[in-house]
Amino acid sequence: MSSLVKLTPTAGIVSDVTDYQAQLRYTDADLVRFRAGAPEKIGGWAKNVSPLVQYDYVADTETTTSTTTVPGICRQIFQHKDLQGNRYLFYFTTTHVYTELGGYKYDITPFRTDPVTLTNGITTGSSGTSTVIITDGGNAIAQTDPQSRILITSLSGTNNEQVVLDGITLTVGEYLCKYISSSTYSLTAVSGTGASISGTASTGSQTGGGAMTIRYIVSNGAIDGSTAFGWGSGLWGQSTWGTARTSGIAGTQISPRVWSVDSWGEDIICAPAEGTDTAYYIDTSAFEDNKTTYRGTTLKYFIDNTLSGDGSQVPVVCGKLMVSTPDRHLVFFGSNAVGTTSFDPLLVRFSNQEDLATWLPAIENTAGDQRLGTGTKIQAVSKGRGQMMIFTDVDVYSMQFVGPPFTFTFQQTSDTAGAISENCVAMVEGAAYWMTNNAFYAFDGTVQTLECTVMDKVFNDLDKNQIEKVIAATNSKFNEIWWFYPSNTSSSSTSEIDKYVIYNYLERTWSIGSSLKRTGWSDYNIFNKPIAAGVNTTTDTISDIFEQETGYNAESSAMTAYVETGFFNGDETGQNLYFMDKIIPDTTFASGDTIKFQMKSKRYPNGTETTKGPYSLTSSTNKLNLRARGRSFQVKYYSDAVDTQWRLGTWRASGQPDGTR
Repeated sequence: MSSLVKLTPTAGIVSDVTDYQAQLRYTDADLVRFRAGAPEKIGGWAKNVSPLVQYDYVADTETTTSTTTVPGICRQIFQHKDLQGNRYLFYFTTTHVYTELGGYKYDITPFRTDPVTLTNGITTGSSGTSTVIITDGGNAIAQTDPQSRILITSLSGTNNEQVVLDGITLTVGEYLCKYISSSTYSLTAVSGTGASISGTASTGSQTGGGAMTIRYIVSNGAIDGSTAFGWGSGLWGQSTWGTARTSGIAGTQISPRVWSVDSWGEDIICAPAEGTDTAYYIDTSAFEDNKTTYRGTTLKYFIDNTLSGDGSQVPVVCGKLMVSTPDRHLVFFGSNAVGTTSFDPLLVRFSNQEDLATWLPAIENTAGDQRLGTGTKIQAVSKGRGQMMIFTDVDVYSMQFVGPPFTFTFQQTSDTAGAISENCVAMVEGAAYWMTNNAFYAFDGTVQTLECTVMDKVFNDLDKNQIEKVIAATNSKFNEIWWFYPSNTSSSSTSEIDKYVIYNYLERTWSIGSSLKRTGWSDYNIFNKPIAAGVNTTTDTISDIFEQETGYNAESSAMTAYVETGFFNGDETGQNLYFMDKIIPDTTFASGDTIKFQMKSKRYPNGTETTKGPYSLTSSTNKLNLRARGRSFQVKYYSDAVDTQWRLGTWRASGQPDGTR
């Protein structure tokens, strides 16, 4: 006689076991979370359409272009509110810094130098070409720069906006630079900025142009992590065939561009995290005054020119930064020691309290420094309750404000749990959660290893060459932390992020998937939806911006969300064959929605599988008749239609023993 049995697996994905070890556990999923012990389809997402505003420096006009993208790969999103209540979104990419305010995006990528004045610094290319070469021995782009940009703000010709040399007309505006030598580079105009190069050289190789003023923009950063050795080291066109590479090119570790950012009152301080650049200041009041032409500047320049102070004490290089609160010290994690310009990846330096300009320790101030004694570099930093946590590549430190004369104390809290990347740490109600090279950890007073049921699945598939791309994303509405990571099976030419793992920190359950690829994330904060970034599927050098947990679709397309069990026995021992003839579903979804059900059966662990279904079930489906026979069974629930949301309850199956043959 048939009897009803519950098909209610324990919550969470368990992938690090065999089919028979799983025994009615969920073993695989995509776009599914576990909440209150049950699986459900996650919320959808939509592209954030916000017009890009550009300024034409020749025409003195603004142009607005509707777009859902930003140039470069966005790896950091920062939400901010100024004293007037204006809500900002900042997008930090491998090539640019953008801010979004009032539904419009603006390029505010900082200037990396003070204004530079050149005299007769222009040289034309050979006769008949439109090549323009700039000579600047003091500020030329570095050989290791993937690509630099400059803004020409004035020229000696008409209205200080253009100059004619040897038949070529050059205008003010923004230009891309291509390295030629240690003192020269060529120009390519950036569309929409008024920049243009017209005409051709009549004689060729003519030098002149009079006076011109240039602002150098923060250089592009690397998309991928790599180690440069031998052939292919550096950039195309650097040096010549058969010659030795310049020191600093071959054999160097190249990190993908990841920004470090924090707020200083209503303003922003940020720095590329590679340890090769300085810190930058974004003045929101100055931006408000002139949105289309404003750009951030070096912290030193801001102190010298806006604060009318002396910025000479500001460290020349910054690995990562954070503002210690509530005491208000600006802290650099990885910096140059006093009196040097060499980067020390383990040196912590902090400014005087409430003072951006004072960095030299003295009896009358609270500035200082501390070198960590273990690890090879500071990998990540995060704010906890009453402390900042410092993660090296091998261990963890607590940094606490204690006041004069020591200002801060440093205590090692773990000697084995170093962070895998700059953005792999999530803070939830004062507790830290992070990812290492081989495990997940948490800290709420002591460091502890998180029990993870998908450990092998994640770490055996992790692309160890691109670990610095890993990001932790909090989704506080659902008590979740998502880690997005690049896998060994990535189909992207850039080995980009293509997998994720979800941890519900209240219910201690895990889920996995591959259909949500996010390189940047910002949780519910001053905006009512999580904001995320992902590599554009058409062009992998730009990023789309998304609003997450919006509707039930992947933009306007269906989300194929599923959860699947391992194989489970029909009876307790698995000795007998079992006959399944009826499924009674228990699913929460709207009228008109559809969920699909599929069952596989087999007689032996390595035997042939027989599939029944998929069957379509709606809110009016009371039961499903089927005929499945085997010793073990596997079930899969999924949806692949638009506007569908579902949550599984306690399903039941009707079956009976069917003998041993």
